[in-house]
Amino acid sequence: MALYQIENVTFAYPNATKASLAQVSFNVEEGDFVLLCGPSGSGKTTLLRQLKHEVQPEGALEGTILYKGNLLADIDQTASIEEIGFVFQDPDNQIVMHTVWQELTFSMENLGYTTTQIERRMGELVPFFGMEEWLFREIHELSGGQKQLVNLASVMALQPKVLLLDEPTAQLDPIGAKAFLQMLHRIHEELAVTIIMSEHRLEEVYPYASTVVMLQNGRCTYAGTPGPFLEQLWHGEHRELQHYIPSIAQLFLSTNVMDDLPLPLTVKQGKQWIRKAGKDKKGECELFDGESGLVNDAEVLLQCRKLHFQYAEHTPKVLKELSLSIRQGEFFTLFGGNGSGKSTLLHNIVGIVTPQRGKISFAGKSMKKMSAKERSKWIGYVAQNPALYFTKETVREQLVERYESVAQGQEGKLEELIQVLSIADVLDRHPFDISGGEQQKVVIALALLADPALLILDEPTKGLDPYSKQQFALLLERLRGLGKTIFMVSHDIEFAAQYATRCGMLFNGKVISVEETKSFLRDNYFYTTMIHRTVGEWLPNAVTVEDALAQWGT
Repeated sequence: MALYQIENVTFAYPNATKASLAQVSFNVEEGDFVLLCGPSGSGKTTLLRQLKHEVQPEGALEGTILYKGNLLADIDQTASIEEIGFVFQDPDNQIVMHTVWQELTFSMENLGYTTTQIERRMGELVPFFGMEEWLFREIHELSGGQKQLVNLASVMALQPKVLLLDEPTAQLDPIGAKAFLQMLHRIHEELAVTIIMSEHRLEEVYPYASTVVMLQNGRCTYAGTPGPFLEQLWHGEHRELQHYIPSIAQLFLSTNVMDDLPLPLTVKQGKQWIRKAGKDKKGECELFDGESGLVNDAEVLLQCRKLHFQYAEHTPKVLKELSLSIRQGEFFTLFGGNGSGKSTLLHNIVGIVTPQRGKISFAGKSMKKMSAKERSKWIGYVAQNPALYFTKETVREQLVERYESVAQGQEGKLEELIQVLSIADVLDRHPFDISGGEQQKVVIALALLADPALLILDEPTKGLDPYSKQQFALLLERLRGLGKTIFMVSHDIEFAAQYATRCGMLFNGKVISVEETKSFLRDNYFYTTMIHRTVGEWLPNAVTVEDALAQWGT
């Protein structure tokens, strides 16, 4: 018997003109690792929430959801809480207590576990998750990756049969994300917990998945194993869906070299295929030559000189002697671990906080001499949390208010952004009822309405599906073509490899290793692309599929 039987499920939010889910049907077997993918707004989060009674959204639900052969709605509440765990995208939205110990024991105490039971489970749980050294620390002292592990561990304290996860790595840096996914893999393999997860970090998750379910416009268009799914996408008519194929598999499929090896999904499998296909020859890809927009001789637009910042006296300095120059027309990406100070740097630049020492200038003019209104005209800022921008009942009202404030008289400006960002379908919905990716696109539209010279983006690809990322990249390239400058903070290495002109890393309060993108990525071990890890032994300068194909041919 299947663990979940999802039969003809249709769901519509209150007052919605279109159903978010339409006739969705598939089964989840016990012990499966299900990767739920699809465009932003396709219904992934809505579907996940339908699978746990306590987090089901308000709205009209039709169809049947069975858990262990029984209607999900009829499952005993305690059994539902214990057996079905849910991990949300933002770690801070799930944590309710002050210390790690309190968070891990919270659910057990609320369910009436005895002290002996709690101590026994903690004695197993803490070593399994490697939390001994930070068990009694305050939650606010933890990195994003540690917070998400606390969320996972607190769910696992109840020994669930199934884990539901809604883009759990969206907030995490590459190293933290990999550690989190490896822990999930351990839980799946060693404890046989069924996992159903929506995720856009497909490069890392495909190797773990036993089943892939794709949603498009609220409908299930595929449910099966990953290999046939990826080959179907590659040979299908809808070319935009090829963005869902991980880069190593794209390289394999692009070379037309078919042998008895399965479709490679990992670096190890990719290297095995390269050797077997006879492509393990030393070669050199040309380094970036500047034709795509590197602007070494352009005017310095934004300059930070020796910034120092700490949030309170006697607390560690977040920024120390930090200096950085951003030139007119470039696309600069800043990497760094969770808690390294990337968002803090952006807050200093846009005036949310003020550095204790150092200078920030824009086009040669000191930021201190700019009024808030003047600063907002020159700099468009998109924060990491889209919810901060929403004050109206509908997306349309939010956009119109912003348009009337900063873009009145620019005919067609709002309509153009709506089309470019593909947000027409959500205009009459409440901003909190749309997906994280859709929220991100709406906030970007709000920033672009002011037509800023410098667009500062804090994790803008978080929550965007692969195709939306490509469309977003085209928008950024178009803006650069109009003379705009892009400064992005990101964990998305694959995206930066394709589109950024320069990259740097924030570490120990300073920006280090500022280099042209390919040069930056080829010299890194962890902060580099899957392709470079796969082919770098033979093609040291290749960091994208296109780089490798240019050397090998097809």
